[in-house]
Amino acid sequence: MPNLVRPLGGLFALLGFLASLPAASPAGGYAADFPLPFSSALPFDVDVSALRSLSTTPNKALPPFTIPDNNIPAAQRWFDIFSWQAFLALNWPALPDGEPDNSKTLADRSTPRVWEHYIDAGIVYRKDGAPPPPWAEAVAASRDKTFWMSGKTIGTPADKKNAQDGDYILPVVGGPSGSLQAFTGPMIDQQGKWVRYQAAMNKIAFDFLVENQLYNLEGQIAYTAQNQIVFPANRGREKHGAIEIKMSWKQMSGQEDPARFLVRQARVVPLTGAPYTADFALVGMHIAAKTESSPTWIWATFEHVDNTSVNDLEQDSRGRPLRPTFFNPDNPTIPVNSLAPKNAAPVNRYNPATGKADGPAVFTSWDESLTTNPTQATMVLPIPKATAALNTQVRAALAQLGSVFQYYELIGTQWPAASDFPGFTNGVANQADGRLLPSAHESVIYKIPGKVVPVFLVNTTMETFFQNGNQPAGPVADDYRLPAGLIADPSTIFATESCAGCHFSAGAAVAFKKDPYGRTLLQQADSQYYRIPIYGQNAVRGRIGDADYSWLMQLRAQSAPVALTDAQKQQLAGASGVTLDPPASGFAIVDTVLLPNTQAPCPAK
Repeated sequence: MPNLVRPLGGLFALLGFLASLPAASPAGGYAADFPLPFSSALPFDVDVSALRSLSTTPNKALPPFTIPDNNIPAAQRWFDIFSWQAFLALNWPALPDGEPDNSKTLADRSTPRVWEHYIDAGIVYRKDGAPPPPWAEAVAASRDKTFWMSGKTIGTPADKKNAQDGDYILPVVGGPSGSLQAFTGPMIDQQGKWVRYQAAMNKIAFDFLVENQLYNLEGQIAYTAQNQIVFPANRGREKHGAIEIKMSWKQMSGQEDPARFLVRQARVVPLTGAPYTADFALVGMHIAAKTESSPTWIWATFEHVDNTSVNDLEQDSRGRPLRPTFFNPDNPTIPVNSLAPKNAAPVNRYNPATGKADGPAVFTSWDESLTTNPTQATMVLPIPKATAALNTQVRAALAQLGSVFQYYELIGTQWPAASDFPGFTNGVANQADGRLLPSAHESVIYKIPGKVVPVFLVNTTMETFFQNGNQPAGPVADDYRLPAGLIADPSTIFATESCAGCHFSAGAAVAFKKDPYGRTLLQQADSQYYRIPIYGQNAVRGRIGDADYSWLMQLRAQSAPVALTDAQKQQLAGASGVTLDPPASGFAIVDTVLLPNTQAPCPAK
């Protein structure tokens, strides 16, 4: 028999030597584990000491810090930890005053959560720009969820005037607490029901809006005339910064397992049809937090794990095989992430031959009763593997606890790696010698100031239709200020969208529109006349009327109706559409028309 003592001894020595070597770690530090046990404490910011150690200025006391490229993966882990901590703290069972109830754990399913003591956007931005109620009253009003329809104009549809929900909430294109996704349209589940959306904010954001009267258009115009809008960031570990959240809710049916979802009841005032009440399951959640480390905010987005794919060997609590909520695996040939065609609210195009809006009619909205084909949704960009590994850690601990939040996962976190780094949207297209060069890829990667990473981040239940993949660079590079159909940079790139990239364009009202003679332009709704706002845009830290990444001011704020005499109303209703007052103090009516989209792309190459 051969002598194995010496070979084995050498092997043990080698193993001992290898064990003494330091473990391999990612560039810039180790991949931190999620801190346990779970805490109800809402984090003020990312771990500042960890971020400082990864920065180019490890001796600098306070954030923001600049993170070099080789340390971004390690820093990303700390931001992902922040996102999970915030998600769990916001979903912690709450006491009646909104503080976390530490006598309960995340295994509790029935107690109202901390975020349910935040203020719904519809309570802040009210009809005719009325001031919101005091905080406590606003919290109480926010607890009864109502998902309103969204539309393309102001005013209350005739069949909704008796909806009995108090103040009418302004319908907007893809606005929060509504039925349409941002700037697109409805997402439809496998049972033919529309997904609903809700937006809310914490007291820090609420107080900032109320103190500066930014909840209406008149207040925004007065404020932006002398100030830049900057929401409060956290103050160390003494005070939290502004937080906004947005959630997507799927109407429950017999196909879903309630044990796998956070479920809440809500009333729906649909785009078409009668109001009704139903149970809804949480399928997506955005969290935006203004912090000292992140002047462009920290953006976290979560989804339910069953949204677009499942382990089809796994069964639910009723013994049924799991099925995706927004994807039909039985017919994988259905086009993915495709918006349903509009089929309601026809409007005549502007006819240049007659100078009137008597051209061909086009649909401008959706009839909910006719728009029931399910949206075949898929996630174009996979969850990064480092984030997926953290998800596995957290979800395993939540499963041991018996918490429903084991069925949710972090899709990703956006944050600024270099807060002083400039954004240069379309910044390389115009050359000094007159040439026009394509602005991609730089104008996409560096669209947002602060070198925000990752470049793309979307939630498949909230930005379904922005997952276009290969597409012209122009719209992604922020050339939307050009006329409809005109594309400055037709270069083909791969892109989706991102939380920060979208909110970067949010503006506040800076003025009311006038005609060339000084008359204030008006539009009519609900037998009242309203002024037409002009909005700033782009959070580039300049005095150009940006809303510091919050779309709510532009999408939800209203103005008070203009008080007109009977004579002025008669004059506006006349053929000229103007009052007989001197132009500087007069008014003119505006008709909204749809211009034909006939422009061709600009040959930027």
